[in-house]
Amino acid sequence: MTTAAVGAAVAAALALTTMGALGAFNATITQNGTLTAGTIVLKEVGSSNTCYSAGVASGAILGGNSYSCTTIDTFGAPTGQVPGGTANTQTLTFTNVGTTNAGTFTVTPATCTAAGSGTYFGSDTAGFCGKVDITIGNGASVCYYPSQASACPALSSTYTLATLTSAATIGSGLAAGASDTVVVSTKLDTSATNNDMGLQATQGFTFTLNQ
Repeated sequence: MTTAAVGAAVAAALALTTMGALGAFNATITQNGTLTAGTIVLKEVGSSNTCYSAGVASGAILGGNSYSCTTIDTFGAPTGQVPGGTANTQTLTFTNVGTTNAGTFTVTPATCTAAGSGTYFGSDTAGFCGKVDITIGNGASVCYYPSQASACPALSSTYTLATLTSAATIGSGLAAGASDTVVVSTKLDTSATNNDMGLQATQGFTFTLNQ
């Protein structure tokens, strides 16, 4: 190939390269798509203790957002009670510390049981739950058990741990960040006898927020 031919070939290759580089317009956008689930987490404060349905104050939710709180006693753990004595009150404050509104808020009782406690105790384990009077309200104008749109009635044998067998609705749910106060009042009924001495009633309660 002559020098002239080589020069022409090189020129042609450069021309093709230049043509390929011209007109190569580009436009690019890179981004993520995110979707975040809301949370409903129940916080309970009673006396000086605090519990969370998540099991922790923050971080990864434990136990499927269902926590057994052993540091707060629903009744306030009164002892030395006598027939017709002074009423005991336990104030509990519940807060939805999640990001999603809860449509319903309920308290569901387990079956009450009774057993002897201490050195001496009576034999009325089958009837003792019916000797513990109870009401559950907001401490003001609404009673949750018995359910009524007014303040709770005076403690009496009409409403006891034995008659508290079904779920009660607490307010109308809890919006995210909202709180509700629950006041539990108990007293040993005037009908208690020597057969009830030294007995201890135990009843579990489950407080539940639902979307």
